[in-house]
Amino acid sequence: MGGSKSKAIKKHAKVAFSDSELEILEVYFELLKCHDSINGYLTQKSMVPEFTENPDFSIKLFNWMRERCKNQQIDYINFVITLELLLKEQQEYYLSDYKFRVLEKFELFALISLGCLENEKEAINRFQVSYSQGSTVIKELLNMYYFNKEVSNSQRNDLAARSVANSIFDQKASLPFNQFIGLAKQQLIYANKMCKQYFTKKFIDPHLKYGIPALTSSSFILNDQILALLQMSSPDFNRIKQLDLKFSSSVGYDDLEHITEIIIESQQPLLFIFRNREDETQNDTFQQSIFGAYISIDQTIETHFIRKQQKDPMGILYNPNDQVSLYFGDEKSFLFSLLPKYQLFMSTFDIKSKQCFGYINSRAFNLKVPQPYGLGFGGDGKGNFRIWIDENLKGNATNRINNQCDQTYEMGYLLEPHIEFLNLTSIEIWGAVFEEKETRPSNQNKFRS
Repeated sequence: MGGSKSKAIKKHAKVAFSDSELEILEVYFELLKCHDSINGYLTQKSMVPEFTENPDFSIKLFNWMRERCKNQQIDYINFVITLELLLKEQQEYYLSDYKFRVLEKFELFALISLGCLENEKEAINRFQVSYSQGSTVIKELLNMYYFNKEVSNSQRNDLAARSVANSIFDQKASLPFNQFIGLAKQQLIYANKMCKQYFTKKFIDPHLKYGIPALTSSSFILNDQILALLQMSSPDFNRIKQLDLKFSSSVGYDDLEHITEIIIESQQPLLFIFRNREDETQNDTFQQSIFGAYISIDQTIETHFIRKQQKDPMGILYNPNDQVSLYFGDEKSFLFSLLPKYQLFMSTFDIKSKQCFGYINSRAFNLKVPQPYGLGFGGDGKGNFRIWIDENLKGNATNRINNQCDQTYEMGYLLEPHIEFLNLTSIEIWGAVFEEKETRPSNQNKFRS
């Protein structure tokens, strides 16, 4: 049974870890030594078997930890000291180097991933991050979701990481470290939380649960990295347990009829994903773009006229003579682009917001209102949509992106600035299933058989 080394630490100094956590860390340290050690100290090979999802990162983590040790060797005491930085909050630090106390978890993770061994804040902020290095940081961040699973060759799709890097670097060859971190956190608002969870699950609490939504069917567009990006960017998407495929098409003339049925009948949030090809004569990755919308649906607050009518055909809870609204969704909705750049545009909350989250109108509604037939997202409520897809989806020149007018979502280019008209090649719609809250098992020794 472990504990003697932990008692030695607590005898001479305060530590941020509880007795049970120290016991787990001591057992974990012995496990790492079993993988490989020299005279009781860890080596580069010690951590690799425990980081199957990020083997390169494990070596960089060893180098970073060793650099923090006064004798350049990782024994149990130094192991605990460096883990305090990765696992505990700033106000809890007792043993760690004060120079790193102001750094957040994602900053520490990025320093390790970059192989930056600088010790002074000024030197760290001056450290130049290249586009290639930045892509690696994002890739290793996304790999956290595989957790102890080897990433197969078929899963080694770095497209998502490059999409984020394209947005961060914006054609620049390199950025100072602090600027890179700031831009990355704007895109991935849960990066800090994810890093804390990753290290906690890795070293302390194997029962901690996190993961990307499971897909009920294969997708031509979505992959694990894209799901990880969306989950790391949105509070609502962060709670999704499963995505249920509702619709998948290579774009046909009657698609809007099926899409309309899905929207009107849906009792759950919907994820819309569109693939667009700028030039249909070229099958080049750089000619293609992927964008979409996540529309949150609150069943207790209905705004779309037909959805309200179906729930209340007698007109008891609403007045059939009210002004017809063909918009649906709520303020948790957002728009996003995945290729060539990853960007996310949340709904606005100011008094000027029109709350035109999603729009659907079909001839089947038989409504005598002067409003267009088609699918739309965002806009000003006056027929000017951020994304407009006409009722005749295929090859219709009225399918378009409007980057100049949106009083519902944050402004910005969903696609490249010169793209105005859409040539959609595929559409997918997924229904979101949220995870039910459950009681997590108590913290047990992760290596107990």
